[in-house]
Amino acid sequence: MKFFSVQSKLLAFFFIIIFSLLAIDLLIQYNNNYLVSLVNETFETINTINITKKDISSLNSNLQRYLISGDSDSMLSVYGSLNSIDEKLSALENKILTKEEYLYYTNLISIFEYLSKLTERLVIYKKGNLPLSKTYSEYVDFSNFLNLYLEKFSEQKIKFTMEIHHKAQRQLNTIRKINNLVILIWTLFASLLSIIFSNTFTTPIINLSKVANKIAHGNLETQLPEYSANDEVAVLYQSFSNMISNIKDMVKKLEEKADLERMYAQQKIEAIKYRQALQEAELKNLQAQINPHFLFNTLNTILQIAMFENAKQTYEILLRTSTYLRYVVHNITKVVKLEEEIENVKNYMFIYRMRFGDRIKLEIDVENETKLLLMPCMILQPLVENAIIHGFKESEYGIIKILAKKDKDMVIIEVCDNGKGIEKETLEDLKNFSFEHNKTTGIGINNIAKRLSYFYNIENPLYIESNSEGGTTVTIKVPFITDISKLPKQEVNNI
Repeated sequence: MKFFSVQSKLLAFFFIIIFSLLAIDLLIQYNNNYLVSLVNETFETINTINITKKDISSLNSNLQRYLISGDSDSMLSVYGSLNSIDEKLSALENKILTKEEYLYYTNLISIFEYLSKLTERLVIYKKGNLPLSKTYSEYVDFSNFLNLYLEKFSEQKIKFTMEIHHKAQRQLNTIRKINNLVILIWTLFASLLSIIFSNTFTTPIINLSKVANKIAHGNLETQLPEYSANDEVAVLYQSFSNMISNIKDMVKKLEEKADLERMYAQQKIEAIKYRQALQEAELKNLQAQINPHFLFNTLNTILQIAMFENAKQTYEILLRTSTYLRYVVHNITKVVKLEEEIENVKNYMFIYRMRFGDRIKLEIDVENETKLLLMPCMILQPLVENAIIHGFKESEYGIIKILAKKDKDMVIIEVCDNGKGIEKETLEDLKNFSFEHNKTTGIGINNIAKRLSYFYNIENPLYIESNSEGGTTVTIKVPFITDISKLPKQEVNNI
């Protein structure tokens, strides 16, 4: 069901009324403006015609004076009158609105042109002392014709204006009647709509107030009457009904929870004890899982070096091996710093290079501040060993990088290699921590993730990204903790 808000309904009703009345008002204003403009134009036309008549009268007087006196001033006055009449007739051309007015105007122009020629002929005859009576008589006739057609043009303009005025007046009367009818209809409709709106809004609100009062007095079994609509009141109605149901469910759940609270508390205590025992057993198991095969190969390498090289190199590898074993055995259940983990990886790689040469290089890029990070022992070395055994199993050369940087209150540690990568199915198993089989120290990805999760009391501290075409990155993201007192309680107790 489409949602129509109360506001949208009221606004739609309001704008429909306003736009209807506004449209009618604009139509009336347009007709009034048109009539005013037409009347003004008619008055201007009549005024121009009257002035033209005066100019014709002036032309006649000036011409008579010239024919009597023959002076140049009178002649100039004659031509001035002709120019004035020509300008007024040109102005009348812009006032033409009907075919009848156009016919009168063309006759006016023809008469005026011939009258101008007669005037020029009279001026010439006067200068040459030629007979004037016949030409002057013809001039008088055409002068009267010009006045006559000006009168007819004026009458036609007034007639057309009155016709338009009567027609527009009838239209205005019709529009006013329609406007009054629309106002009446909208008044009745608004009154009816107001009653409907009032009942639609107030009835459910009254029901809500009654039910709310009963609930306030502890009666949770009351029911709201049914109400169907598609506006905010319906949403409020439905929300209140849902709230009643939720309150009932919450009370029921609280009662059930009260009955089971003692049992849950006891189970929680037992679960905590079990988790502590599991962590302790797991750490002891890690300590016992140092790969004897690795130690055997290491000692065998030391013997071979002792046979073919001098005592310095033998001393170095013995020192590195003993340092590595001491770190593993003594710190397996303790908290160490990141810099100690890095140093342990360096010792491991030194021993590895003594056995297999420099085919695997180690690059370390660790921010100084992150070296103080507190963490469980034996986190980085198993990841490096996994990269060597699985990533470079079929490669002659490779690079392993250990990166560490601080990101706000977290530290991000990455162990990257450019080995052969991990197959898609195997990678999914690793991401789900369901891949338990390995041939390294026995400290698998799953174990490392669990220890980090326990240690920092966080979820998902370890991420694995790999491409089957080559390259694997193991990312560890943990809180930056350098103070033992800020570690989780169960880990501090193990220090």
